[in-house]
Formats: sequence, structure tokens, C-alpha cells
Amino acid sequence: MSAPPILRDVFRALRDEWGEERDGITFDQGPPPLERLDVMLYDAAGQGATTTFATIGMSAHAMPPRAENADGGRAELRLFRRGPLAPGDEQQLAMRLANLAAYPWTRGEPLGWGEIVSFTDEIPTFPGCHSVFLAGPWTIGQPAVIETGTAPVRILNAVPITAPERQQALTTRPETFFSNLLDTRDVCAPTP
Repeated sequence: MSAPPILRDVFRALRDEWGEERDGITFDQGPPPLERLDVMLYDAAGQGATTTFATIGMSAHAMPPRAENADGGRAELRLFRRGPLAPGDEQQLAMRLANLAAYPWTRGEPLGWGEIVSFTDEIPTFPGCHSVFLAGPWTIGQPAVIETGTAPVRILNAVPITAPERQQALTTRPETFFSNLLDTRDVCAPTP
């Protein structure tokens, strides 16, 4: 079965932004309606390079709405990890991102910028981080939305955070929290 047009548009947008992916990991048989999800891996060149993990498949369906008669919107996830990664670590991070992509359908609510999702265990390769903060773009040129022929697809950047950072995020406006976090540490690197 061929991919829906919206997913082809997302794939082309990723290729336009980062070029050809280095690898891709496919997760089949997710919670309905999420039948398949791909996590693509892109490597940045140069000093301080990051590996970018990007989902393709979440936007095939609108997320469940928060309120009756509302639209949950469509989204895809990204996660940036600075420094070298072993193949097993890449697999673990891709799996965590795929599980996060299923969240709207397993919990019955959409994901959006400024939200926090917590896990029972640490996020692989991010010691001390049991939660992610979902951020919009934070650098010049970083896209907020992928325009497709079907519907706009919001980009949610999953930023691993520690327990103290989570507490701060719960009591601070999302924009203020994330701005302070960016001033405090490299959000793409493992926490010190």
C-alpha cells in the first residue's frame, strides 16, 4: 500500500531540509489509527554535530481533539541529540520517539507546543531526564509547520528535561521556561 499524500509531502519536506536520511527505523502495528511510523535519522556535519530523529506517519491522521467539535491537528516529532551514538542507542531513542508519537491515540488527547510528557524511565542517552518538553522552533530558519497538500503539520521538538526542570516548567509560562532553558544548557546534549 502506498503512503498517503500527506506523508509523501512530509518526506519531501525533510529531504528538502536535511537531504537524504542516513537511516530509517520502521515501527508497524501501532495503536489505531497509527498503523505504521517511520523514524528517520539525519546527521549534521561539522563540529558539535547532532543526529536528528524525525517521525513520519503521525500526521497521517488528525490527533484526537481536546474539546468536542474541535480539531486535534496534525503533527510530527523531532528530537536532536548532540554527540556520537551507538546503533543500539539510536534504536532506543527512535523507539521512545515512536512511543511518544502514539501518545495522542493511547491517551485520547493531542500534543502541542509547551506540553510536558513524562515517562517512568529515563530517556535513552539523556541521563536524569524522565520527561520531554515539546517545543516549537528555537533557531532562525527552523520550521514550525510543514505545509502539505492535505493539512498543515506542526513540528513538535521533543526536548528531554530533568525532574527539577519539569517542576520549573509546570510553574512557568512555556515560552519563559524554554527561553531560560536555552540560556542555561545545550538542549541537544546529554544533561551534565
